Amino acid sequence: MRPFLIGVFALCLAGPAFAQDRAPQPPAVDAQQLGSALSMPLVQEGLAATVDEFADALLQTHVGPLAHYADPRANVRPDNTLGDLAARSNPNYRRDLHESARGAIAATGRAMQDVASMSAELKRTSDRIHHLLDQTRAEMESLR
Repeated sequence: MRPFLIGVFALCLAGPAFAQDRAPQPPAVDAQQLGSALSMPLVQEGLAATVDEFADALLQTHVGPLAHYADPRANVRPDNTLGDLAARSNPNYRRDLHESARGAIAATGRAMQDVASMSAELKRTSDRIHHLLDQTRAEMESLR
């Protein structure tokens, strides 16, 4: 009996949560518009700069006490940052990261536009098939 009462009590407490309205759905994204926006050099540059900021925040992490796990020949010191280590292997890593991010954003824009175009074409194909199915159904019913 006790587990039953606990269950009823839990349901009573949860009731107000179930009565809440659902969170509003975000508006649908127009793939064509998003793709067009991501294909604009100014947008690409702005987004790549944002990626740079996130990367910089991460790359400012000090190696700290993990430095002694590195190969002694690598000369990794506790006050080194991840950015310091990245610069050792590629002095142009910041520029390369920026260009890579910008290229990925441009490719995403092109892909979004292609998806939007393909979606429209698939809709037309679906409409043609539905039309043929309706036509076939009507012909079969006329034979009965």
